[in-house]
Amino acid sequence: MPGQVLARLAETTSSDAADDARERGPLAPAPAPVPLTRLPRNATGTVAGVRVEALGPDGSLDPDVERMALRLIEIGFVQGASLRVIAFGQPGDDPIGVRVGGRGGVSTFALRRAEAACVQVWPDKS
Repeated sequence: MPGQVLARLAETTSSDAADDARERGPLAPAPAPVPLTRLPRNATGTVAGVRVEALGPDGSLDPDVERMALRLIEIGFVQGASLRVIAFGQPGDDPIGVRVGGRGGVSTFALRRAEAACVQVWPDKS
């Protein structure tokens, strides 16, 4: 297995799926989540989950990577949370400034590219 999903809410209900299909049209596939690192500045989206790709030789998850992924979940990068990319550091676009949250409150974080690559996002339509 190439990656492991650490955070995901329950599957969508049939009414949610029907609403999504009406918005996309009958032949359009569901959008695939992309890593947070692929979003441009001022892009918005919804967190799909946290995925890590760093499995050890024995197939287990590296404890440091697992701690980092769990920390992302603890600070608010959970499925369904809205986010906006607000800035990129220089040089090399590292770190990435991100606002996450919505009505309950908004938090701003600077994530290293390695951390941001673990956050999977459904980008909003531009």
